[in-house]
Amino acid sequence: IVREAGADFLLITQPDHARLARDIVTAIRTEPALENADRDTVLFATLEHDNGWLEVDAEPTIDAGTGRPCDFINGPAHVKHELWPRGIRRVARTDPRAAALIAEHALTVYHYRAAEPEWQSFFGAITALRDDLLHQVGAAAGPARDAFEQQYRCVRLGDSFSLQFCNGWTDPHETFGYRATLERDTLRITPDPFAGAAVPLRVMARRIEA
Repeated sequence: IVREAGADFLLITQPDHARLARDIVTAIRTEPALENADRDTVLFATLEHDNGWLEVDAEPTIDAGTGRPCDFINGPAHVKHELWPRGIRRVARTDPRAAALIAEHALTVYHYRAAEPEWQSFFGAITALRDDLLHQVGAAAGPARDAFEQQYRCVRLGDSFSLQFCNGWTDPHETFGYRATLERDTLRITPDPFAGAAVPLRVMARRIEA
């Protein structure tokens, strides 16, 4: 994540953004999936949903034309095709359900690229990986699949709210019926998911000269 700050850039790694996403989801009180035994899995998936970026953020790609570090949106497609399977498999060794949630996230956030030829292999591979993981945990169909979809809502909400804060996006964003608006350093979300609580938002950033 690359933010302009006067004459500097603020760089936020994807895993640090994900840590904030986990903290946000921990405070949510309106999602049923956070009220049962799978709560820890949902929080783990939210924390680890971007762990495939660890290696990428350690060696940022630079746009040769501008000298600006490539952010997570504008980086090369082949980098994204490699990092998501790596991250999913890394988490699957600990929690296959959490890994399936991360695979679902990859399919969701890149859905807008589904018709692009260079992305076909990505969608095929990630879909197969997700489906295999769902079979492993018995959530491929029926009520168990419905529960999985409710769990994924939480991962997506945490990701969306954290990204809006970390990037400084001031336009309102809507995710699964929630509307979030950033006013300076305050993210206001309606309907209120926090049962009236004010949740501190903190994330690590590295400042470098532009």
